[in-house]
Amino acid sequence: MVDEVSASKPYSDDDKVHLFLAYFGIFSLIPFFMFKDKRQDAQKDYVYWHARQGFALAIVCFAASIVLMIVGMVLAFIPVVGWALGCLLWLVIVGGSLGCAIMGWIKAFGGERWEIPGVSKLAEMFK
Repeated sequence: MVDEVSASKPYSDDDKVHLFLAYFGIFSLIPFFMFKDKRQDAQKDYVYWHARQGFALAIVCFAASIVLMIVGMVLAFIPVVGWALGCLLWLVIVGGSLGCAIMGWIKAFGGERWEIPGVSKLAEMFK
């Protein structure tokens, strides 16, 4: 029965670390470049797909952080409300990116391909 469960997974046991790294920020580049040329194997293509999603998520989070820093500088001129609004925006960005990463890990280890809303379009550009 254990063999049937392990045979139904779309990734090998050796690829678990790479699936974890796929949604771990800039470290998604490790499986991205490692499996880019090995996509003819279905298990490697599965890991590469998640690495693309994770890399696109890292780019979106980085860009959102830069925009939020600029907005934070502007909001710093508003004494209390600006500081509170800036902190709230940071919590939204951090919570959203962490939530997407956790959901990506859950789906990746569960054998599913979950397209992150908005991010998946950017991930398709990295084929």
